[in-house]
Amino acid sequence: MNNRTAKFWPTTALAAMLLAGCGSESSPSPSSGSSGGASGSGGAGGVSTGGTAGSADASVTDAGSSGGTAGAGGSAGKGGAGGSAGAAGSGAGGGAAGTSIDGGTGGTSVDAGRGGAAGSGGASVDAGRDGGAGASGAGGSSIDASTDIAPPPNDVDTGADTIVTFKNGVFWNDTQGKRIEAHGGGFIQVGKTWYWIGEDKSHNSGNFKGVNCYASTDLVTWEFRRAIITRQTAPELDAADRIIERPKVIYHDASQRYVMWLHWEGASYAEAAAGVFSSATVDGAYTFHKSFRPNNNMSRDDTLFKDDDGKAYFISAANENADLAVYELTPDYLDIKSQIATLWVSNWREAPAVFKQNGVYYLVTSGATGWDPNQAKYATATSMAGPWSALQNLGNNFAFDSQSTFMLPVVGKEATTYIFAGDRWQDPDLLGSKYIWLPLKVNGTTVTLDYYDQWKLNVTTGRWTPYDGFLPKANWKIVYVDSEETANDGRAVNAFDDNAATLWHTQYTGAKPGQPHEIQIDLGQAYRLRAMQYLPRLDKDPYGIVAGYDFYVSASTTDWGTAVASGTFASDRSAKRVDFPEKSGRYIRFVSRSEISGSALTSMAELDLVGAP
Repeated sequence: MNNRTAKFWPTTALAAMLLAGCGSESSPSPSSGSSGGASGSGGAGGVSTGGTAGSADASVTDAGSSGGTAGAGGSAGKGGAGGSAGAAGSGAGGGAAGTSIDGGTGGTSVDAGRGGAAGSGGASVDAGRDGGAGASGAGGSSIDASTDIAPPPNDVDTGADTIVTFKNGVFWNDTQGKRIEAHGGGFIQVGKTWYWIGEDKSHNSGNFKGVNCYASTDLVTWEFRRAIITRQTAPELDAADRIIERPKVIYHDASQRYVMWLHWEGASYAEAAAGVFSSATVDGAYTFHKSFRPNNNMSRDDTLFKDDDGKAYFISAANENADLAVYELTPDYLDIKSQIATLWVSNWREAPAVFKQNGVYYLVTSGATGWDPNQAKYATATSMAGPWSALQNLGNNFAFDSQSTFMLPVVGKEATTYIFAGDRWQDPDLLGSKYIWLPLKVNGTTVTLDYYDQWKLNVTTGRWTPYDGFLPKANWKIVYVDSEETANDGRAVNAFDDNAATLWHTQYTGAKPGQPHEIQIDLGQAYRLRAMQYLPRLDKDPYGIVAGYDFYVSASTTDWGTAVASGTFASDRSAKRVDFPEKSGRYIRFVSRSEISGSALTSMAELDLVGAP
């Protein structure tokens, strides 16, 4: 049993209370899409939902799509809330004001245009507020393209379809230019909007600060909504040693409430419990119900999964992380109905994440190695209760320096892409942690995960493509390499095999030649080159990561001339792109002058080039 007795509402009493007030709610179900531009009607004593933007890619494209019509306010009475303001329309000429969270507050235009027009009455996010339609909001403020606020690093293409580019290995910012803080996160789609809910690590500590919520219609442009759980949410959360990890949210249709389960901890990870919360709105204030050990088991890294039939499941690491327990939830999603499986006893799996395709369940996990990356694995089953298949490797031996947190389905008109959403933890510098999102390739019961520094997703169709803008490498050949590790496949050709899991590594068995090291490559034809990119190794080991470098382009291997680029790379694992004045040549030469820790070794996962014939 857990060593903290928490105050909580009895499940049956809470369920009765939730169901009693749900008849007049007009919040949309997360599983159903609402048409843009329509006016939401307020129910008596309920919450009125405003119209969404007029087109699917409103607020993210350069086309001037109009915002949705404001929803009508609920009639006066207990719980009657104001109507939502219309969502912000995009366009260089300035869209309408964005949705107001509280009645009468002006919206904010997040597009790089001019200020939006005045917003209609805002909806109240708190059920139980006395009725009456919200007053008109003030004019929306704008974030102008000329300001110094940094845009998100990911991109959105304009056009009929919404096409986005994900860029891994860099920090991701929200629409205000602030770093996104939603680690160990979960996702839920409500209508046309995705919500990203995760841990705030901005205080650079593993201890609890808050659970943040962000919203997006395209998966790259994220608006910060609010901290939906803080130390003020409940007295039990305000303990000095409180730790909250891996929050996940699903929607309970009958009560029209959003239910969150998470990992609830105290000092030295001794509590090992689950925490349960709920809210009337996905981005509203959540109510704490209880913390407990499911079926008297320890409970740490977790995930939450809602099936097609409405049943819900909680999966968490148990027995000091040695086992993985699967529980079916009660019909109200607020407690455990039964433990239906114990998986991979003494295999030490954590960070579970589930998705389902064509009647098959896929469960992705990591090993239990603290903050350090390790081999991701997956298994399949046709029932959550099992039997589950044997574990299979996913990605390279350190999951491209990441740990799974959620498998995010993007359902388009033509296909569904499942995104491996992971964290690239930096310990002890948790503030420096990043997000790694990669597309899964699913073929029957086989799942493949490859690394892409950048890749594109057509959110409209659901189809993805690799995108890096780099030159093809099919005709590249080694001209010269001063050292390569042949005993353990550190061959030089691995530097351009389009496989981030393999390495060019200088010799370390027997002789260990010192710096500098170099590789010379014949591109097969002449190109006008303007940039190169060095990708460091993405596994656990730091050996050979390049610090000082020189890069040459030439039409001859006997006259390299002056380096087109020289410098010192940052000592992290992000891809290092270096732009330089355009120069034509068929041959390139990369020289490693030093290694980040001063060792004699050099390693390289991939070398890429930008240019044209």
